[in-house]
Amino acid sequence: MILICLSTGYSLSAQIQGFYDGKKVTANSVKYYRAPKHSTFLSFSFGLSNYLGDLGGNTGIGKKFFYDNNFKKNTFFYGFSISHLRRDAVGFRLNYTAGKIAGSDHDAAYRNETDDAYFRYKRNLDFRSKISELSLLLEVYPFKFASAQTALHRWNVQPYLLGGIGLFSFNPQGSYFDELADDYVWVDLARLHTEGQGMNAYPDRKPYALTQMNLPFGFGVHYDLGLKTSLSLEFVGRKLSTDYLDDVSTTFIDASLFDQHLNEEDAALAKIIYNKSNLIDPDHPYRAGEQRGNPANNDFYYSFNLKFSIKISKMKIPFIKKHYKFDDREICD
Repeated sequence: MILICLSTGYSLSAQIQGFYDGKKVTANSVKYYRAPKHSTFLSFSFGLSNYLGDLGGNTGIGKKFFYDNNFKKNTFFYGFSISHLRRDAVGFRLNYTAGKIAGSDHDAAYRNETDDAYFRYKRNLDFRSKISELSLLLEVYPFKFASAQTALHRWNVQPYLLGGIGLFSFNPQGSYFDELADDYVWVDLARLHTEGQGMNAYPDRKPYALTQMNLPFGFGVHYDLGLKTSLSLEFVGRKLSTDYLDDVSTTFIDASLFDQHLNEEDAALAKIIYNKSNLIDPDHPYRAGEQRGNPANNDFYYSFNLKFSIKISKMKIPFIKKHYKFDDREICD
């Protein structure tokens, strides 16, 4: 009887130990996938560019922002960017943009010679400039802050906001008609000091830097084409700290100052290009001290972009999870 009890107890103890210590437990490894918390996109953009400043404009006195805007210059921006978003709701974009902007008093839409816009037309100035810009932008998708179960969060069309800081370079050029070449010639304007920048007669007018900071901002609409591609239409404006994007800001200066501060060739060019009103009204051209631009408002440039994006981060992140299966028959033996 003692031997039978000892044998039975040992067998039961072995079964209980085997059930809890894993010796008779099998583990199955199963691969699962989860959506990543971060997404990275490579994007390419192209679109119309334009500028708001002292040249051109619509009828009447010059107005702020889009009220004085026209699209008579066919200029464009292109670029590429890398965006990194967290939960598709907020993230950063490193963006490079290049292209051109332009403006001309020939485009000033005046009704008659008493219209304020005519005095811009008579000024007869023009400019063009290449733009190169590097910016860091914050992207915010407000609908993505809603619960993932809501329709707002799941919509393929998502509005978003942009804002950030940038570094841009420009170089305004003006034109004059060269009778020998029988064509218009474009020359760099900053080196000609057309409004007396850096001259002793105008100590408050400093030469302007051709590389400056700006503040890009804007908004857009994002549409998912597929799991990894999307299309966006966006507006991006740039707030500037200069009024010399078009080389026009204050008043006309005395042409004799060019001879005192520039070499002979540049002085001759400056006299031709800084005041071309005599070509429109030879009897009443603008004179030194008369208004050439409006220094009260800084210049502004912007673009409407079509942006194509490709998701370059992983769509799903795999992870391994073990499932343990216990042999319940052990306690029934």
